Amino acid sequence: MGKVRDVWRDVVSTLREHRFSAPTREARLIMAEALSTASSRIYLYWDQEMDHGKKEKIERMLEKRLQGIPLQYVLGEWEFFSLTFKTQPGVFIPRLDTEAWLEEALIRMKMKYCEGVHTICDLCCGSGVIGITTAYWLPNITVYGFDISHESVQLSRENASRLRVQDRVIFFRSDLFAIMPTQPGLQFDCILSNPPYVRDDEWQSLSSEITQYEPKNALVAGMDGLDIIRRIFREGPAYLKPGGFLYIEHDPDQVDSIRDLLSGHTHLTYDHTIPDFQQKSRASVIYKKE
Repeated sequence: MGKVRDVWRDVVSTLREHRFSAPTREARLIMAEALSTASSRIYLYWDQEMDHGKKEKIERMLEKRLQGIPLQYVLGEWEFFSLTFKTQPGVFIPRLDTEAWLEEALIRMKMKYCEGVHTICDLCCGSGVIGITTAYWLPNITVYGFDISHESVQLSRENASRLRVQDRVIFFRSDLFAIMPTQPGLQFDCILSNPPYVRDDEWQSLSSEITQYEPKNALVAGMDGLDIIRRIFREGPAYLKPGGFLYIEHDPDQVDSIRDLLSGHTHLTYDHTIPDFQQKSRASVIYKKE
């Protein structure tokens, strides 16, 4: 059967032969999933004989990966902000870029909302990572999450239960704020959103891992990629408290357009841009006027 180290070496070799960009890292994650351990701990199993059932699991995962299925779907879970979230085909995969601006949002909320109970909105919630992470790290926050996708809402609810914040995180299937009339009087201290923002003509130029497996409506938003963001600026102020803020993710090339959309806006004021880990402008912070 071979030792764990031998199986790992074979997985790395296969991924490298198929020109995957990070074969060592991917092999480590696949092995860790099969061994039910953290990826940093697989070396503790180095000299153990590989169990037949685990070897077969690795082979099944490797076969899916070679088909081009995203690693996040192959593993069935992914880490975001040091928390492990379940993933599944048909639901948008969380990205590292989102962690960059969410970190600033969490720090600001922790300082601003240190007392009392506060309510935030995770708009276009996907697998729920933004809202659930917020509720997990800020215990006085209640979260409402909205997504148009039934699969996304179901997965978000499952992730909230897995991380034991289901009592403070409520997910609804809703086309942006469409469900809000059923929640009379509800306003948010903060809205956090990673909406679709890819241009129509960009879709086919994206990686096949995205175009073949991720939901197009979770990524694409019209000719300039701003269709959903325009709606958020138009519909959102009614549900944001005066002085409340909106964190919204976007393409780095959309910053000027977003500033233009808010120029002269009756209720919203542009504040600043947040870079991602590659120092590209990945999100904007916007305030509702008092």
